Formats: sequence, structure tokens, C-alpha cells
Amino acid sequence: MAQDGLDPDDPDARRLAELERRLQKARDRGKPPEREATPSKLGAAFRLVTELLAAVIVGGGIGWGLDKVLGTSPFLLIVMLLLGVAAGFLNVLRAARELNAQGRRDG
Repeated sequence: MAQDGLDPDDPDARRLAELERRLQKARDRGKPPEREATPSKLGAAFRLVTELLAAVIVGGGIGWGLDKVLGTSPFLLIVMLLLGVAAGFLNVLRAARELNAQGRRDG
């Protein structure tokens, strides 16, 4: 006897087990795919602020470091800070477009 109390040689038990397997397969196929949760508005705002702030800090830090090494103070700080601001704005635009497209798909 098998663990579930059915005789494995019984043709009805085999058919029943096969039917159960096919039913489970059909149930799994019918489940909707799990979606990622859309980010909250506060989360989206934090992401956009972080994108901008990180680019400005990195650009300014690189400019400051190069100024210290090369002795060109404050020229490279200003240039890299402006490049960081430009990169930050581009990152914010890119992230906003992505969030907007995600909102359209989910909404």
C-alpha cells in the first residue's frame, strides 16, 4: 500500500493521481502573474531627489579632489559641479519617464 492509503497497482488510483496532477497543472497555469507593486508617490519623490543629489555630490567631490591634486582651485570644482547638476537632471528625467510609463502600465 502507498502512503496515501491507495494501492499503486489499482488503475483507478493511478488515474485519480494523474487527474490530480493535471488539475494542479491547470490551476497553476490559470494564476495571474504576480506584478511588482507600484512605488508610492513618496517613494518616487525620494528616488528622484536621491538621483539628483547623488549626481551633484559625486560631481562636486570629483571636482574638489581634482582641484586639491592639481592645484586648480576652484576651477574644476565649478566645472564638475555643473556637470553633476546636468547629469542629475538627466537622471531625474529618465527616472520620471520610467515611473510614468510604469504608472500607465499598472493603472
